[in-house]
This record gives sequence, C-alpha cells and structure tokens, in this order.
Amino acid sequence: DIVVPRSKLVDLVNFAAQLQKETDIPVACFGHAGDGNIHTNIMVDNYADPEIKQKADATLDRLFTWVIDNGGVISGEHGIGLAKKPWIRQALGDVSMDTHHMIKQALDPKGILNPGKFLD
Repeated sequence: DIVVPRSKLVDLVNFAAQLQKETDIPVACFGHAGDGNIHTNIMVDNYADPEIKQKADATLDRLFTWVIDNGGVISGEHGIGLAKKPWIRQALGDVSMDTHHMIKQALDPKGILNPGKFLD
C-alpha cells in the first residue's frame, strides 16, 4: 500500500491509469482511500519471466517515484517487505538508512537476525 496526501488522491488514480495505458500492465487501485492509503498493485501473470519482471519493476519505479515526489510514502501499513526493498533508500533517504544500519549493527553485529531482509 502507498499513502499520498488526500489532496493528491485523484492525481494518483489518474497517474495509475496513465501508467496502465503506457505499459499495458493493469494497475489496480483499491482500499481505504479516505486516509490517503491506497493499495496500488500492478497485475502481472508471470513475474518470474525476466522480461515481465523488468517491465513490472520499471512500472513500479515510476509509480513509487511519483508517490515520493508528490509527498507520499511507499508503505503505509504493511511495511516494506521484499517487494519494495529496492526502493527503500529512495523512500527513506540516506540519513534514515544510515541510522537504520547503525542500529542494526549495534543490535546485531554478527548479522544473524533476519539476514537479507530489510537491511543487508
């Protein structure tokens, strides 16, 4: 799920429709939009196919960049997860990521807690 200011909801839905038209990838927007939180999913049949994965990731990149540029965040209630991990630094910024890494190093110096997930 992504979150945008409520004043940007219509713009988000319009941008998602534009992405769908340009990429031929269905973009579904649903959820509890009253608080700006919208589940926006791209719908592909075979994400394991390298060509489809590249196209889907490029579409997500455009979507997440638009959200961040318009004052939103890429995760509102479900966390980052592995699917959004490639965009975490863009979403949080260098200072926040560096802080996360310092905390991780302090609490898990051997890197044995949840390796390869949120922080590498």
